[in-house]
This record gives sequence, structure tokens and C-alpha cells, in this order.
Amino acid sequence: MSDDKHPPARSYDPLNTRSLAAKREYVRGLEQRRDTEAMSLLVECLCDESWYLRQLAEQAFLNLGSEGAPLLLPLLEQGLWFTRTSSAGILGKLGYSPAVPGLLRLTEDENRTVAEAARAALIAVGRSSGAVRIAHVLHRLPPDARRRRLDDLAARDADLAERIQRLMGNDELMAVEDTDLLTDDHPVVRASEDGVEWEVLTSPPAPKVPDEPQPPSGPQGASSPQSQAEPPGRRKDEGLPTA
Repeated sequence: MSDDKHPPARSYDPLNTRSLAAKREYVRGLEQRRDTEAMSLLVECLCDESWYLRQLAEQAFLNLGSEGAPLLLPLLEQGLWFTRTSSAGILGKLGYSPAVPGLLRLTEDENRTVAEAARAALIAVGRSSGAVRIAHVLHRLPPDARRRRLDDLAARDADLAERIQRLMGNDELMAVEDTDLLTDDHPVVRASEDGVEWEVLTSPPAPKVPDEPQPPSGPQGASSPQSQAEPPGRRKDEGLPTA
């Protein structure tokens, strides 16, 4: 006969027994370590069911910046809804433009919370330095899908959508294969938008041309008043009157 007083053993999760302070120290330690194992454990924290632990992991990834961002890209297309939501939010706040393809796909997620987080993240990336990256990805979509995505962006930020559409009209930028170069801060991107005016603003100032020498005053050949001889009665060396 089984003993009802002793239920079957369950798997032991050490994180569930930690206090809030201990969880903070645990995540802070992983962030400070920054090695491969620590980063992997931070990803696990982001996938945990504990809202508090996920919040700590989100802040850790924000502190890590672009160093930890690549680890979040696979989470946009796998895991539970809250993991996809958290990953999209972090990448948007970081303005991480390589996340644009995944974020665009995530805008059509069946979960409304996930899809809205992806749309907000796209706007954040576009406002940061990723408008040209969004344009590059949209340019390769079928016309109907492209129009739908642009309308969706315009409903949230009309100026950004207009800028993206203008960038899509630049054949040279849209033909770029090395997408790592596609940031709004790149000189080629800025020059394509501002043209000659931008080049003038960023070019070194022209050398100053010296003023034309002024002709001497008075009759031709006459010396200036300063060069005339001292009046009689003054010593030329001292400029004082003679005795």
C-alpha cells in the first residue's frame, strides 16, 4: 500500500527556492561573468515562468547591449509567448537592426501580445538606426505584403514609414549585400538622403583667402603719413623735442 502522506517526488528546481534578493544576485553574477555558460543561463532565465526572474534577465541583456543581442534572435521564433515578447522588447530597446527580419515575421504572430511587442520593437529600431534595414527587408517582399507592412508602420509612425519608403526608392542601397553596413549612421546612407547638402556640411572648411592689399593713400608715389619724416625739433630715435 502506498503512503498517502508522502506524495511522489518532483524534480528539484533551485531557483524556485531562492528569495528575491538571491535571484537578483544570481542574475547579477551571470551578467558580470559574461562567459558562454553565463550567457546561456541568462537565456534560460528569460524563458523561466517566473515573471520576476524574466524581468531581471531583461535588464541584464539591456546592460549587455549588442554583446548579448545575437542570443535573443532565435527566441523570436521559438519558446513560449512571454519569451518571444521579452526578446522582442529587448531588441527594440537596443535598436538592434539585425533583428528586423525576425521582428517583421513576428508581427504576424497568432498571439496578439507577441505581435504588438514586435510592432513596437520595429518602430524603436527604425527610430534608432535601423530604418534602412527595414527598407531593405521590405524591398524584398511581394508588393502586397510590402504594402501591408508599410501601412502597419504608418499607423504608428507616419514619418518613419515615409522615410522607409523613400529609402526603398534608392536602388544602390537596396542592392547592398553586406547588411551589416545598413545603419542609418553610415555615411553612404546619410548622403543618399541629404545629397550634396550633407556633403557640404561634413566637408572641411575652404581655406581662407587673404584680403587684397590696399593701395597707399594720397598722390601716387607719396608715402603714408606714418612713413613721413619726423617734424623738425624732434629726435628721431626718441621721439622727444630737442633742447
